Amino acid sequence: MQPNQPSSPPSLDLGAIRASPPPQAALRKAREEDEWFASDRRKREHQREQGARTIIHWAIQANIIMAGIIIAICLGVRGFHLIAAEDWKWLTKEQVDLLDNLAKYAGSGAVGSLLTRYLTKNIDPKAGPQ
Repeated sequence: MQPNQPSSPPSLDLGAIRASPPPQAALRKAREEDEWFASDRRKREHQREQGARTIIHWAIQANIIMAGIIIAICLGVRGFHLIAAEDWKWLTKEQVDLLDNLAKYAGSGAVGSLLTRYLTKNIDPKAGPQ
């Protein structure tokens, strides 16, 4: 061997500086937590959606009930004006005509069709009597 010639470098063993693999239990726990958080997020989204549907449902029901009460009162007053004596009538001819028009509107099926459309869309046909 000549003195100026470089010697070959010794082979390096890099296995000593490798990181150890993460423990399997920690990976399993992390996956379980990810699944739990995803499940919880879906559950909260479902609850929000159902809460909004419930509010809309109650609002529509309240409107339908109020419309029914108002129409019943109007029809009762109109019926009273048909059978009462002249001294007991308090509405003018224009007001009586307005009540007649309201009865025509209610009788034309507009309220019924709105109610039918709402109920058909929101009632599950499979949930009938068993």
